[in-house]
Amino acid sequence: MTKKYVIGVDLGGTKIAAGLATKTGKIINELEILTEAKEGHKEVINRIIESIYAVAGKKIKQVGKIGVGAPGTVDYKEGRVLYPPNLPGWKEINLRDLLKKEFHVPVYVDNDANCAALAEAKFGAGQNISNFVYVTISTGIGGGIVINKKIYRGTIGAAGEIGHISIQREGKTCSCGQIGHFEGLAAGGAINQQYGVSPIEVHEAAQRKKRWAFKIINELADTIGLGFANIVNILNPELIIVGGGISNMGELLLQPIRFALRKYALPLPYSSVKIVRAKLGTKAGLKGAIALCLK
Repeated sequence: MTKKYVIGVDLGGTKIAAGLATKTGKIINELEILTEAKEGHKEVINRIIESIYAVAGKKIKQVGKIGVGAPGTVDYKEGRVLYPPNLPGWKEINLRDLLKKEFHVPVYVDNDANCAALAEAKFGAGQNISNFVYVTISTGIGGGIVINKKIYRGTIGAAGEIGHISIQREGKTCSCGQIGHFEGLAAGGAINQQYGVSPIEVHEAAQRKKRWAFKIINELADTIGLGFANIVNILNPELIIVGGGISNMGELLLQPIRFALRKYALPLPYSSVKIVRAKLGTKAGLKGAIALCLK
């Protein structure tokens, strides 16, 4: 029987999203279920398996490949999820082999931010771009690096930890426990801690022309621009694609980021980079997991 379909799974700490797609990446069925991460890795893996069967339905025998995006560091070559920060009890779990044993098809497992970058490369703002960096800014900050149209994963799969660029010698403590990291200064949680308001509240107030909101946005943009300057100076990308919840501010945030980047980056790499908003929104992780199968 011809294997007409692929399945993508976006594994998060709160929910599991699964999608059945054609070999061109068109999603024809999708679902979401709760991860129930507190129940441990065996139960979560069972829920992943259940979601795959459920989203495929009667087409399960026509599924030729499965892709999974998982949080934290992932050993892409071996398919192991190493140390996901929001999945208690997970440590070096070979998710690829467990799913291959169940479904008897090739399985690909990668970091969720890498999947989002891959999705933007294939379906979104990064189409036809050889070198770009995808940065997601939400509760935390993550990223994926595309070099010569391929995901750069590093030696052990730990590349792209953009949230852990050190941009201050002193400052707030990051979620990883270190001081002065990009994530600890510019992510959604940091905004709540520093200003006592959420990014959504800041955005809504800015739309009502509140001065205090513009002050926060400009300070946030200055910090993000400093973080982006490190990326631009080291990698010289054509694009930085900004995703995650904070990107919903659109040009209210992106324009002052560009001004800050000009201030902090070297002139030559600055002159060749554009800062744009991601196109795929909350679907990026799922579409990226599907894209893992479309080689």
